[in-house]
Amino acid sequence: MTQSSTPPTTAPWPAEADLDAQIQRVEQRLIDREARLRHGAAGLARDARRALRPRRLVMPVASAMFGLAALLSLRRRPRGAPASPGPEAPGAGLRLPWTQLVGMAWPLLPARWRDRMGPAAATSLLTLGLPLIEQLAGSRASGPPLAAVPAVDLARVTGRWFLVGELGSPLQPPATEPPELGLLPRDDGQFELLMRRIDPRGTHGSEARVEPLPGSQGARWRVSHWPQALHGLSWAWHELAVLEADDAGEALLLGSPSRDILWLLSRRPELDEARRAAAVQIARDQGFEARRLRFFA
Repeated sequence: MTQSSTPPTTAPWPAEADLDAQIQRVEQRLIDREARLRHGAAGLARDARRALRPRRLVMPVASAMFGLAALLSLRRRPRGAPASPGPEAPGAGLRLPWTQLVGMAWPLLPARWRDRMGPAAATSLLTLGLPLIEQLAGSRASGPPLAAVPAVDLARVTGRWFLVGELGSPLQPPATEPPELGLLPRDDGQFELLMRRIDPRGTHGSEARVEPLPGSQGARWRVSHWPQALHGLSWAWHELAVLEADDAGEALLLGSPSRDILWLLSRRPELDEARRAAAVQIARDQGFEARRLRFFA
């Protein structure tokens, strides 16, 4: 007996009009997606061109160059000025550390200028560019060579020191107590210079590399606060000369050829008035602005 079966039903093909509509919808979605991709790419390219457009940096760069030229002109020795240090002129103590002023002025710039330079680029400029400019400008502003002591026994100046006097800076608050320094020898003949300073803003630490200059009998040092990788660059170092060292190894007077660094060190947190007066006289004779010498104890 044969069982009858009903043939399966198949879905009818869509009408020609419905198929065309579906194709058009698919094509439109593809067109819209391609348009969005093109718009996004064009927006990225436009933003990149705007960020890199040279004319957007014309005003900040021009302002920086103008300020740098003005500051360098103030630091330049007038023509015909005597080479030897003379009596301090009125207002000589008003000289400011101008590279620190540039760093402090950065937050005061208009926001639209600061937005054109990212934080990383700004930090690199302030920490790397400004010290380089200061080094180059300071070499032009240096006075006659400093008269260092004939020789220094480096083994006797290592260890702990107190910074009992230094050239004052209008931008640096006075320390609440004499800053502590440590001069530690290294195996390669160099030294590590560590400093701890306490002021109303808190406690600050720093370290530097010290290298005695060959042929100076330990009386002239090269000092670098830069990373080890940059020690091969000449402008990563500045010079300090030992201007006075007592026979007992209890006091030390250091100064830079540019006359912007002057340190009076003592093995104890205090120094008697006679030695202070002697340090002031030596600084004045060497061309430093002795009126800016600030004592902590």
